[in-house]
Amino acid sequence: MQRSASEFSNMAVKEPHLLNRCMTRPIFPPGAESRAELDALAANMIAEATSTESPNILSATGFARENISILHQQIRATNLAWALGWTKRVGPGDTVAIVGGSFSGMMLAVILALVNDAIVLVFEKEDALFARFRDKGHRHLSTNLNSRALGKNFDPSWSSPEYRSPIFAWPAGRASDVAAFWIGEYLATHDQALPIFVSRRSEVRHEMIKIGPAGGLEIDFSVDKPGLASVPVGLLIDATGFGPEANPRGVTDYSYWESGHRLIYDHLVTPASVLISGCGDSGVIEALQYAMKDFSHAQVEALWPIGVRLEAIIDVGLVQARLDEVFRGDEGSRFVDPVISEIGWWLSRRTTIERNPKIPWPYSGEQGARPMLDAIEAALAPHYRLLGAGGDIARADYDALEDFVIALPLDAQLEVREAVRSCGDEWISRGIEALVDDIDLPPNIGVMHAMARPGVEIILNGRMPTPYSRQLSPYNVWLMRLLLSFPSVRYVQGEIDSVAQNDARRFDVAFKDGTSLTVDRAVTRYGPSPGGAALATGCLRDTQGGDWLLNRPVYLGHDPADPKKGRYINAARDTVVAALDGLGSRVNSGENISKRLAMNSIQAGPNWMPEDEPIYRDPLTWLAGELRAGRRPRYGLDALGDRAFTLR
Repeated sequence: MQRSASEFSNMAVKEPHLLNRCMTRPIFPPGAESRAELDALAANMIAEATSTESPNILSATGFARENISILHQQIRATNLAWALGWTKRVGPGDTVAIVGGSFSGMMLAVILALVNDAIVLVFEKEDALFARFRDKGHRHLSTNLNSRALGKNFDPSWSSPEYRSPIFAWPAGRASDVAAFWIGEYLATHDQALPIFVSRRSEVRHEMIKIGPAGGLEIDFSVDKPGLASVPVGLLIDATGFGPEANPRGVTDYSYWESGHRLIYDHLVTPASVLISGCGDSGVIEALQYAMKDFSHAQVEALWPIGVRLEAIIDVGLVQARLDEVFRGDEGSRFVDPVISEIGWWLSRRTTIERNPKIPWPYSGEQGARPMLDAIEAALAPHYRLLGAGGDIARADYDALEDFVIALPLDAQLEVREAVRSCGDEWISRGIEALVDDIDLPPNIGVMHAMARPGVEIILNGRMPTPYSRQLSPYNVWLMRLLLSFPSVRYVQGEIDSVAQNDARRFDVAFKDGTSLTVDRAVTRYGPSPGGAALATGCLRDTQGGDWLLNRPVYLGHDPADPKKGRYINAARDTVVAALDGLGSRVNSGENISKRLAMNSIQAGPNWMPEDEPIYRDPLTWLAGELRAGRRPRYGLDALGDRAFTLR
């Protein structure tokens, strides 16, 4: 029997524990305990972003492969900037190079320059900032649709995003308009006030980054252009994004970045079958484009039923369906050395079974728990035989198992994770399907079905037993439920082995299990390529143990006027707000600097200008001295040409 969403109206919804922390000095000074907590959090954030190549080469994304929307990039950039300032890794006059002039790169640039008086050099390989988004009038961007949690009383048309950014607080809309919004704010508020220098058509590749004997960094542009110099920097932050779109089968289809162009869908000759392989967030939207005539991404917000507390079902239900107790639990946190969630959960469950043999297990609602327990134990058994002097893990008591877990190296624990991932993904897929299939479709679902594109069959394809996966955002879990209600949509499980165009200009798709099908179009949506074009490699860590750069750095601040009163304060956001409030009243040194001339001099090297031009002869050294002395120049006041050089 199906349940309606209104039956869950009294269910408690966990507030998103996401958000951020940023910046160097909160409004109220934290106490010793709060400061120690912030110190530890900042250290974890920086460690998450630090590369294996050098402690001075960082990743703006923290090497993440999930939660990669623009909003999540803003959160990570804000947190990284805060952590660098809090730990005094970046201070007045320090030079930071940021590779990539899009959302995370410009977020980092403004905060580091605004709060820490750092000199920021932004190197962008394209002709313009936000180049990938400027011509994407067909793409819809939203602050809500990719959130990790929907939140109480969620309504995509008016609910607040999970992070309220004090800068670049962009509204939902076309990608080209969002890019224009960021550019407009940068020009109006930050360009002339902050030491941010942008160099276009300046690609930075791995072989151009030189690490000196003392750990210092240089970017050697002479690798491409012999007339240029090496630029010394204190830190380099890779903000190039998540790499190109993955296409392991070499399918010639329309890129993820072109998705939404009406001509792609409206000129499909019918009857036709379309295979969409990859059931993540982008796959859902692509399938809706093919399934519904005259559909646009901007319309997805209208597909959410208002006032029935659907968010309660999804937010609460996904915690259990995604086996968060297994994959995101805190059982391993009680050990001094890191123990990943899966192994901590396994040890706890083994103890429960050992001490309560007469209690039936798994409990109600834990259908996937027993298979996961068995899979983890099977993956651990070879390691136990090695470390446990040949013992049988199935017969070991708790003390022996605890000693074994404590002694198990992190790399071995991560091997266990990979070994059980497929089992967990399958149970998560089934669990999410069971969750959403038990929810009534909206009464007006017939209106949606009437918009079905006639003569088009959509075949969704993925590796899981159902179209649902752990990667789907909560909102897109609901969209998948709606999509699958169309008679023209079906799901085929299987891993594709090859895709080849035949003489009839159709596509023959062969699966690794020996089955095959022929379609008129084959579309792949596998997300970013593993590794991508990143400038650095992340350190070995437990990625499921917490995404530090998405955590919220809050502490209990006390009002100096009444120490008995306290409240939780977002140290990061409040400090950025305070810096913005003081931006207009800053006292400038009286010097006006041409950003165009300064950037030319930086890349051409010292002595590019005559000796009677001390500013442009060595602008980094001169400007560092000014900022460390508390003197702030004005920038780019001499010409619109500076703005054109920076932003066109």
